Order: sequence, then C-alpha cells, then structure tokens
Amino acid sequence: MIDKHILLVEDDLSLQELIKKLLVNNDYTVSKAINVDEAKKLLKLFVFDLIILDVMLPDTTGLNFYENSIKNRINTPVIFLSALSNVDDRVTGLELGADDYIGKPFDTRELLLKIKKNISNKQFLDVVNFGKDTEFDLKKEQLLFKKQKISLSSNEVKILKLLINNSHQYLTRDLLNTELGLDYLSRSGDMQISRLRLKLKKECYLNDIIRSVHGKGYKIFF
Repeated sequence: MIDKHILLVEDDLSLQELIKKLLVNNDYTVSKAINVDEAKKLLKLFVFDLIILDVMLPDTTGLNFYENSIKNRINTPVIFLSALSNVDDRVTGLELGADDYIGKPFDTRELLLKIKKNISNKQFLDVVNFGKDTEFDLKKEQLLFKKQKISLSSNEVKILKLLINNSHQYLTRDLLNTELGLDYLSRSGDMQISRLRLKLKKECYLNDIIRSVHGKGYKIFF
C-alpha cells in the first residue's frame, strides 16, 4: 500500500511538529511548509492526497492562498485549521469550497477521522480520464490507452501533471519553462507540448485536448 502524501501548511512550529508526528505514526507521508511561498514550491513538486492549511499564515491568509492557488487543483481536498472562536473563517472557507474544517485546539482522533474521510472521498480522482479509452494515473505517472501503457518522457509526464493540476487556468510559457528547467525565452517547452499533442493524437486518438491561446498559454480539457 502506498502511503498517502499530505501537505501540512502551519507556521506554529510546535503544532506543526505535533501534527507531523501524529500523521507519520499513522502511516502518512508528510511535507511541511511554514508559509505560502514554501507551500507553492511543494505543490509544483508533488501531487498531494490532502492539504492541511492553517488560516493565519505570515505572508497571507490560508483563505487567500486556497482561493488563488489550490481551489481547483485535481485530487487535493483541503482541511482548514483555525481558532475555534473564529466562526467567520470557518464559514468563509467552506463557502469558498474547502472540504472540511477543524478548530484549534483539536482532538487528534477527530483530525485523523477527517483526513481519512476526505482522502476516501477524493480517491477516484487519482486517475484522470480522457475520453472512454485513455486515462492518466497521477500517482503512477502512467498514461494508458485501452489499458496499454503509452511511453512518455519524464518531461511529458511533468507537462501532463502541470496541465491537469492547473486545469482551472492557462499554463503560461514562463511557468512551463521554469518547471522544465529551461531558459526564460526558450521555445523548447512549446515544442515538447507539440510532440505530446502529436503522441496523444497518434497513439490515443485524442484531438485538441491541449489547446493554446495566444498571450495566455496552454489549457487541457477533459
């Protein structure tokens, strides 16, 4: 069984360590961040099964971070952490679309139950379907056509994950080049997307699921 990977965004280091220890002891893999900047870097590196997000962070609020950066990410349920007395934060977070909320201080049993419930609810999104015959497994990083594996380069895997995890917005050339380790003005990323499009067309019979808009970037449709 593959450990579920959780992103913990909490700037109180003692509470962060307490939660991490609790999760590790219950067979979860944990990546930690103390602010939004660290969390954004981790979100670019991993596909998380769940995010635990403190409402009050040093560089911005967890609510703003959620709305602007992770609200529409694939397969990423979010549990907000906030003071029990702050009902407004709780209501706002749930209205924005967060999956759950837990107040501080909290019972560890309640937190574990909420984590298990929300991961189970989003489990089916580990696999994204493109039409009836093609699927991409985000965990295994495998593209399958009629259950047969389609060969992808490491950069093609990165591009697919980037497009899926940013499916609510356009993937700009700047972000694409940064993620692929390319120079700012390089057109290599564009060429790699073109090759991926051609592969999806030839081997999976998928036309036009990756679209480009001049001045905006790339977007995937599924």
